[in-house]
Amino acid sequence: MIPVLLRCVMVAVAIGPISKPLVAFAEQECTVPERFYTFEPSLKKTPRALASGGQVLIAALGGASSLGVAAGGLEMAWPARLGAVLAEKFPSARTKVVNLAVARQTAKRAVERLDRDVLPLKPTLVIWETGTMEAVRGLDVDEFHETLQAGIDKIRAAGAELVLMNMQFSRETDAMIHFEPYLSALRELSDVNDVPLFRRYDIMRHWAEHGSLDLRTKDSEKRRQVAARLYGCIGRAMADFVTHGDPAAKHAPSPDIGR
Repeated sequence: MIPVLLRCVMVAVAIGPISKPLVAFAEQECTVPERFYTFEPSLKKTPRALASGGQVLIAALGGASSLGVAAGGLEMAWPARLGAVLAEKFPSARTKVVNLAVARQTAKRAVERLDRDVLPLKPTLVIWETGTMEAVRGLDVDEFHETLQAGIDKIRAAGAELVLMNMQFSRETDAMIHFEPYLSALRELSDVNDVPLFRRYDIMRHWAEHGSLDLRTKDSEKRRQVAARLYGCIGRAMADFVTHGDPAAKHAPSPDIGR
């Protein structure tokens, strides 16, 4: 399990291109099978803007796992890695990824922040990582569902595209926390609203089961390295995910960042 931050901070960082790999990865790739993307709705505006060299602002809204502290800081977090991949893959696009993560943030708190911290940026795309704190605290699933729907409606009314991201996976947390109701709520809302869901939980489980990532290591330095690799994998997978529906964007050359 990647450690959860115990302090609440709000961080907004613009991520630009990164000139060299941030961490040396093991030889085995953390690839994502196509089945995790195939049946998800495709984004339209974001991949077209990337492929055509337009301006793209991506706001990452989430909790502690989006801050990157477990790997050594914001520059190692998955939003930073996403920004680096997109900058290299689409050098003519004016791409900015803004990390608006807050540790231990609930969906309710995230919705309360939309008008102040997120929508004034006029994002092309909002990536909303959510559900972890609700599961940890055992909060009401129906309330979680209603809160997410309100946030989806607000984001779409502002003209932004949206990707939902579900929780992290580890066998340790699965043994202690009942994630399934919240995973199901995210899946249902994704389907009802035709919003793509980045299935981080299932993707991480796939990597763990196939030996791509050792999520059970106890050594602190190895845990930091695993976290760094994990965030790089998530960033690269997210870059593929947001562009998979547009042929021009999908077939742009893949960078070596994080490999």
